[in-house]
Amino acid sequence: MYIALAPFKLKEGTDERTLIEQSDKFEKEFVQKQKGIIRRILMKNVDGSYADLVFFENKEDFERVLKAEQTTPQFFALMDDLPGAGFQVIKTYEKKS
Repeated sequence: MYIALAPFKLKEGTDERTLIEQSDKFEKEFVQKQKGIIRRILMKNVDGSYADLVFFENKEDFERVLKAEQTTPQFFALMDDLPGAGFQVIKTYEKKS
């Protein structure tokens, strides 16, 4: 499994209702058609920022979907990247059977 966290804030003049409407459209018209996406969660932070948390079958699916997202500018046009946001996996813990 590969997990991607994409934190962002809304661009000036965009409200949460518009974000959710565009997120629903993005989910239906793009995400549901992509092989390898297990789950997607749209989250809101207490500071008013947001994040998209997406679970993929593997890193290759993530990289393929990331390239394909370039064709869906409407959803991403609502967002500004958070400065300094970005996470790198330093260690993974898995439950042993």
